Amino acid sequence: MTIKQKYIYSKTISFVNHKTGLYDVDTFKKDWGSEPRRGIAEKRCRIVEKKGEKVLEITIPKCTESNGGSLWRLEFPRNLTDATFEYDIMFGDNFNFVRGGKLPGLGGGESWGYGGTPEQYQNGFSARLMWREIDFEKEKLIKKPIGEEMKILGRMIKCDEFSKKREEMLKQLNLISNEIIKLGWNFRDLVKEPHKAFLVQYMYYPDKKGRFGENLVYKHGNKKVFVEPNKWYNIKMRIKLSENPRQEDTILAWVDGKPALSIKLNLRNKKSYGINQVMFNLFFGGDDETWHTKKDEKVYFRKFVVKGK
Repeated sequence: MTIKQKYIYSKTISFVNHKTGLYDVDTFKKDWGSEPRRGIAEKRCRIVEKKGEKVLEITIPKCTESNGGSLWRLEFPRNLTDATFEYDIMFGDNFNFVRGGKLPGLGGGESWGYGGTPEQYQNGFSARLMWREIDFEKEKLIKKPIGEEMKILGRMIKCDEFSKKREEMLKQLNLISNEIIKLGWNFRDLVKEPHKAFLVQYMYYPDKKGRFGENLVYKHGNKKVFVEPNKWYNIKMRIKLSENPRQEDTILAWVDGKPALSIKLNLRNKKSYGINQVMFNLFFGGDDETWHTKKDEKVYFRKFVVKGK
């Protein structure tokens, strides 16, 4: 009788033995095993000494959102059903969090990680992190009545099946909604603590509602997990996929070793895909000027560790 061995995957990316200076393409490929999508060619990434150790420093240019970010992926050799991903991160001196921004996480199947139609999320999921400015609840209050009215208008437009302009009308409706939200941001109270933000798991998955990702707030007990400049944080997340189609999948997270999230969601309607990548995302946004960086900002990473089976 042959016993089937479980596949085990493990990878650590550290910068201890790297040369200081520009994080060049060849060194990047050795670390990540893929082509960089954004950030390396633009010379935003460097190996520097910070507090006595070598780390990856990434600069996010002034007046940018996603266009000023660094993006790439670490693709796993095989699909995993149970994966843990952790990294050490520090936001630079006097870091201004503005409205929020994206951080690395795990993905499975076709991991879009941005807008789109519900149909496009039936074949994958993304579980990145995001920092949110401390008054995010005010923004949600502004959006709520607008969102309800927009839903009604959207249904009215869709009912006219013979309208040749239906798609264009829906597109314009979304643009109007975004402009109203931007006005709300500009007219409400300015952020009182621009150098403090809280963490969320930012999810796209088959059962997600609405156009944008779902925010699962990180909490220690009943208190949000906040981050500030010039402090190291260890972020660790685990996704465990259920093999039983009637059972939901598990998402767990820790910050500095303390539990921050435990939730069950349906991350896949089809069992044809698993957890297949790290999605390295680092940028502000959002996709309009209210998310823009106020100055050049720096973020530091000490190491990345992936373990799975």
